[in-house]
Amino acid sequence: MQMNLAQDLNNDKFDLIAGDVVVFIQGNMPDHLMTVSTVKHLGVFLDEGQKFAMSHLIRTASLSELKANHRLDLPVALFVSEES
Repeated sequence: MQMNLAQDLNNDKFDLIAGDVVVFIQGNMPDHLMTVSTVKHLGVFLDEGQKFAMSHLIRTASLSELKANHRLDLPVALFVSEES
């Protein structure tokens, strides 16, 4: 499955589509990257339907997080150089 690039992290009204790579917003949740497999009205199925998350609990992963392969604390996720 092809992964989509991260969308704007500051946009609270983003539309998720299958293939988007996301992370949980809260630090007490798992920090690994997950891939949207199916979008429903209030949430999404992740990782080929193995997990479900409400849309307001996740956000798209930043380029830095894609490189690190896990969620980074904000604002680090926004300011890590793309070249590092």
